Amino acid sequence: MNLAMVGLDEIRTAATRPLVFTAVQEALIAHAEGRTLAPPPVHLMFPDANGDCHVKAGHVIGARHFTVKVATSFYDNPQAGLSSNNGAVLVMSATTGAPLALLADDGWLTAWRTAAAGALITHALTPADVRDVAILGTGVQARLQIEWLHALRPLDHVKVWGRRAEGAERLSNDLNAVGINADVTSLADAASTACVITATAAATPLAPAEAFADARHITAIGADMPGKNELPPSLFSAASTIATDDHTQCLDHGDFGSAVRAGHVRPDCDTKVGTILRGPYSRPPGSSIADLTGIGVADASVASAVLDSLAGIAIR
Repeated sequence: MNLAMVGLDEIRTAATRPLVFTAVQEALIAHAEGRTLAPPPVHLMFPDANGDCHVKAGHVIGARHFTVKVATSFYDNPQAGLSSNNGAVLVMSATTGAPLALLADDGWLTAWRTAAAGALITHALTPADVRDVAILGTGVQARLQIEWLHALRPLDHVKVWGRRAEGAERLSNDLNAVGINADVTSLADAASTACVITATAAATPLAPAEAFADARHITAIGADMPGKNELPPSLFSAASTIATDDHTQCLDHGDFGSAVRAGHVRPDCDTKVGTILRGPYSRPPGSSIADLTGIGVADASVASAVLDSLAGIAIR
């Protein structure tokens, strides 16, 4: 077996923001068009360590590669000076089934593809005149959601809220350090912003539905496995557009599924994120919600693009 080992430094060099944006958008569109293989994800929960693990596989039909990705999030790690995210991506030949490369990405490819997916659909569904955004959450993904959205749509002001005041202050400082105007605010103020992004590991809704009454668009990132829930189920009944990255996954463990099980919306009322990104799409009046659970085909698309851009590694 000739398995190429690709380290994080090489991955960072190859995985430019434009490359990841393009790969993720192509994967979401292919998924919406039924041109992918995407088995249900495997989830492991480690409550004693406040951690979880996702195993996701994916393939864009016609592509040379497919991937099996392991990603972990252990949320107490930062208190010990460790990253909360970790993982690796195994790239396989879609022609022979042979393992070709192991991307030792420490979970960063997952973080970047999640940031890209969130930024793409937030930008697509948020009215063009909106330049103020609220982020509910203070971790790595919360920061990335804002930075990657800012790359698509310059933001005037970012409101930061977190369950831990020190985390919110740190995120605000980090955003200001890269030229994004941000400050810490209350949950009520953040939830009432025109564009709201939630990126937490919450098990219960962050705020009641009425707190989001002024939000014109909400992107929910955090409910990526059973037991997580960021948005109140009744909030979905007021939305004119509900977008999901994977209909089945979002029904199973996304915020959309919580709303369906509570009887607030029909299980067939969602629109595929890839359909919106493919266009042309005319946003109807009213509010919109995007529920993202993360899809394995995005991992496959990004990993394949990274390998193709790395000089000196023959992956065929």
